[in-house]
Amino acid sequence: MKTKFWLPLLPLLLVACGGGPAETSDEGASSASEPDAVVDPVTSENGVTVVRMTGNDRMKFNLEAFTVAAGTPVKLIFDNIGKMPKAAMGHNVVFLVQDADPNAFVAAAAAARENDYIPTGLTDQILAQTKLLGPGESDTIEFTAPTEAGEYVYLCSFPAHLFAGMRGIMTVVE
Repeated sequence: MKTKFWLPLLPLLLVACGGGPAETSDEGASSASEPDAVVDPVTSENGVTVVRMTGNDRMKFNLEAFTVAAGTPVKLIFDNIGKMPKAAMGHNVVFLVQDADPNAFVAAAAAARENDYIPTGLTDQILAQTKLLGPGESDTIEFTAPTEAGEYVYLCSFPAHLFAGMRGIMTVVE
């Protein structure tokens, strides 16, 4: 008898006690009700592929893959939407050449603190890169997509961020 009485109240009790659906404060997520919500992070404007990317304190990019046409202009607008200090949670976006080893690159980058985690001996492996950003900072870069079709890795070179998931693939198509 008691079970029948409490059963209808169970969902209310769970929500009131915090046991209901998990609440998320997803820094990288946008809702349609936000005035500056990015509906599509990849657009084309006057023949330029415009990519709007964010990085957050959970070491995630909002975009894990996108496609561009070979040899065309690309404009990347990158925002660090995190709150943690740059020394602890700086973010950048580094696009590597097709045959670069991302693991070897970030291993060398970890020792390049004085150069914002860009290894000077491996700059020939970089197609394009943003600055290392602190919380609330933004950087815009423009570059030309490679003329060779294929997959090109992009990553955050701050120590351990690649392994936490800050990587993606720019697919170049003919």
